[in-house]
Amino acid sequence: MTATEFVGRLRRRTPVLSNTRETAYSVLFGDRLGLIVFLATVVLFGLLWRTAFLINDSYTLANGLYSLSNGQLAMAEAAYGPGLATPGASRYGGQWYARNYGVIVLSLPLVFVLDLLTAVVELRIALVALWSLALLALVVECGYYTDGDWVLYGGAVAVLGLFGLNVALAQPLDAGRTHLYALQLTHLLIAAFTPVVFYRLLSRVHTRRLGLLSAVLLTAGTPLAFWASIPKRHAVTGTVVVCIAYCLYRSRKPADGAVITQRQTFRTLAYALVGLYAWVHAPEALLLCVALALVDIPTARDNSPRTLARVGVIFALSLLPFIITNLAISGSPIKPPRLVSGGGSLSSNAASSTGGSGGGSASGGVLTPLAPLLGTLESGMRPLLLLGGELVAGFKTLQQQPNDVYHAFVRSGSAGGALDNTGEESVNLSLLESAPVLVAMVGALPVIRRLRLPSSMTDRTLSADRVVDAFAITTFVGVVLLYNSRLPLHAQVTARYLFPLYPLGVYLFVRLPAVRKSLTDHWRLFLWTVAGTVLIGGQVTVVLVAVTVNGIGEAFQLHALLALGSAVPLGIWALSGRSKGRAGQIGAVLLGAATGVAAVFLLLTSVEYYALGDTHLLPMMRALGELLALY
Repeated sequence: MTATEFVGRLRRRTPVLSNTRETAYSVLFGDRLGLIVFLATVVLFGLLWRTAFLINDSYTLANGLYSLSNGQLAMAEAAYGPGLATPGASRYGGQWYARNYGVIVLSLPLVFVLDLLTAVVELRIALVALWSLALLALVVECGYYTDGDWVLYGGAVAVLGLFGLNVALAQPLDAGRTHLYALQLTHLLIAAFTPVVFYRLLSRVHTRRLGLLSAVLLTAGTPLAFWASIPKRHAVTGTVVVCIAYCLYRSRKPADGAVITQRQTFRTLAYALVGLYAWVHAPEALLLCVALALVDIPTARDNSPRTLARVGVIFALSLLPFIITNLAISGSPIKPPRLVSGGGSLSSNAASSTGGSGGGSASGGVLTPLAPLLGTLESGMRPLLLLGGELVAGFKTLQQQPNDVYHAFVRSGSAGGALDNTGEESVNLSLLESAPVLVAMVGALPVIRRLRLPSSMTDRTLSADRVVDAFAITTFVGVVLLYNSRLPLHAQVTARYLFPLYPLGVYLFVRLPAVRKSLTDHWRLFLWTVAGTVLIGGQVTVVLVAVTVNGIGEAFQLHALLALGSAVPLGIWALSGRSKGRAGQIGAVLLGAATGVAAVFLLLTSVEYYALGDTHLLPMMRALGELLALY
């Protein structure tokens, strides 16, 4: 081939490659702002990434990935942790199995990528280089977006300086933990799409500016960044919930993309996400499926047999990985290694009770030919019955144990169930103490009084934004009831079992007119307040911790009081429902202060309270943690 022919062929292929790149860019991020949100989130998560085990459950996932990378589904060797009998592991047929196989399989390619990098360059340097490239890409995108050369050139120099600083401070990274790093990187990347999809959803419902501000509220005002790099399902759940809400919204709007040309595709995609998430955590996937079906089917414009059949087929296909894994482990298509997060499962008690009733019905002879079908129906209904039992138990807890509910959602204090079993220190913040901005949800009370209900059944086809509202409310209530009977627990840190409530709560209060108008009209004031609270208030908090605190338990309770102190005035303002003039400015300041208080707690928790032996991925964060010896 001559040089002229090569150039001609390259020119012919360039439009195709360009179109492919633009399509992938649009599908993943939506627009340039979406890409900026993604890159900024990845950079933030990388700053807080600690290359160690925070929770014992992560040993199970790491050993599961180690075995799978060696071609074995069962865990034959404890490459990580004290042994195979770690929290979350299940024993079937004399062998130990992991859980959350969805993220384990997704992490498998990253194991080989990290092994390849290890063979070429020292692993810490490689990961620092990847983080620096992400920061450089963020600088470039911000430079293009603002059309400012000083951003581009100044930022590039700063990135180069940070890379040199990290290389100078670098220490060897244990290359034998590539399975842990692969799991952390997988969770980090999945979590980074939570604010991206959140931005895209709010941008379509309202404006791009409000979508961007909502992404800031979610990322800085909730514990998303804390859990992003920890191999637990919680950050994955948040991403899945937001993606389902986005697909539900798009299913009610005309398709405007080059890839997806029918809005029914988004409807089927929402159910497919539920099916795939069952491969990660079946109980929550079942709850999401019920909430989605309760909201989607009654309000859809098209429920023809053909449409429902298409949705059902796609949903069934999305369940195949879940079913195949269950068959390989437990021999049952619907019995995952761990069905109910509290330790329940499709155990012999449930099987014997339902099986006995089924046998009695068939003994009359009339239903004997239908016995196999009845047995299948019973097996399929058993998870729903278990879910219903959990929801009922959660509702009873609201009535019978209000103190536990109060400690889990409002004030942690020194609740017995929240104490650390080893040090007897309360290191678990409640939902409101972890994200004080969520108190703005009380602003829904004056809105509900003015709410107009549908006048007839013809109004059942809700608008796209109302459908998402209904899904968010239904899922919020479902998650609360599902975990009420188990809370509060130790080793939660930030109410991690309730993690889906963070994105759902932010979405619900941003939808309130007062909050929405305050953020839209006074967005600069909001951002300056967040920055001031983090930069100035953070220094004040460090001094308070250093002077008054003795131990991590006292530090957590100090942050809890600061969070509640910022939540009380914000709640009063939200209840007023006012956003005009001075009231709107006050609302923006209070929202920014509550967001900044949560961000300060996040930074200190990652850098100081849970430094995990100075195991930060970035050497400069390790050096900062060594300087901050607060107690």
